[in-house]
Amino acid sequence: MSLAPNGAIRPPLFRKSFELQSKVQRRIEKARLYITAQGLYEVNINGQKVGDHVLAPGWTSYNHHLNYQTFDVTRLLQSGENIMAVEVGEGWFCTRLGFLGGKRCIYGARPALLAQLEIFWDTGDSSVIINSDCSWTTNVGPRISSEIYDGEAYNANSEISGWNVRGFDDSDWNAVDKLDFPTCQLLSSKGPPVRKMEVLGVKEVIQSPTGKKILDFGQNMVGWVRIRVQGSKGDMITLTHTEVLDEKGECATGPLRDCRAQDTLILSGEALDWEPKFTFHGFRYVQVDGWPSGEPLQSCEAVVIHNDLELTGTFTCSNQDINKLHENIRWGMKGNFLSIPTVRSTTSLIFY
Repeated sequence: MSLAPNGAIRPPLFRKSFELQSKVQRRIEKARLYITAQGLYEVNINGQKVGDHVLAPGWTSYNHHLNYQTFDVTRLLQSGENIMAVEVGEGWFCTRLGFLGGKRCIYGARPALLAQLEIFWDTGDSSVIINSDCSWTTNVGPRISSEIYDGEAYNANSEISGWNVRGFDDSDWNAVDKLDFPTCQLLSSKGPPVRKMEVLGVKEVIQSPTGKKILDFGQNMVGWVRIRVQGSKGDMITLTHTEVLDEKGECATGPLRDCRAQDTLILSGEALDWEPKFTFHGFRYVQVDGWPSGEPLQSCEAVVIHNDLELTGTFTCSNQDINKLHENIRWGMKGNFLSIPTVRSTTSLIFY
């Protein structure tokens, strides 16, 4: 386990190589992947992301149950060597959460992966089962930290090219540690997953009274910023997310209390198309520090995420103020339906 300078746990990379030997007149009929994590995961098979969920498996009461997801991965497999590659972030399992300083490692101190891939041949031969066991290897990648509360720190110079496809040499990677099987109940997720639901462009680039560059996306939302940028190697970009501006026209970080709500990128000199993976922010405004001269800030986008809820009705009337109120209510629901619904009272956040 590797720690970031701020004490956060660096998201580990897990890699498994396995062979599928096809025979004459035999092909894969179906393949199912069952996967979860103590933390948050993103899984690839042969370089292709599995599913379109984000922040999976979501937040749960880890002492009582752990949700898992099931994916049909038949089309992602191939004859010969195959690679399953998973990155796991702290998520709600062991990140720093809470007001007035928060608490780290709420449910546990180590992110962990639990996965089972079941492959069936169309000839009825015995199935192939790939488990998360001690045959996997592990390392850390470019994500220095990625926390629900504080944001993501990413160093593009630490990218490991090709780690999630075949042909990569992982002989210098580390062996994984095998943890005790969870004592909580494993449950198939029943609610709609969190997905990327909308993308909003920059409405205005504001020059603050102190000379700061602030992006205004025109809407309070929950999600993150996607950027496309190229700068000199070692350049550092910092994105600070806030919901409002203060009375002086600066990003109002006071209401964040001890939450940093910052994403930090260290550039490699190559063009970078980046968005965070295991964090999210509530924001309308984003202060951008360290942006390379000559690069267009308008290329930034806000990615809106929430549970993929089914819209069952609409409302409109002749009074535009009431229409706006209804729109604001819908945006409020989008921002508060992220894995576990939240509702704000006058004194605190209540989780149910």
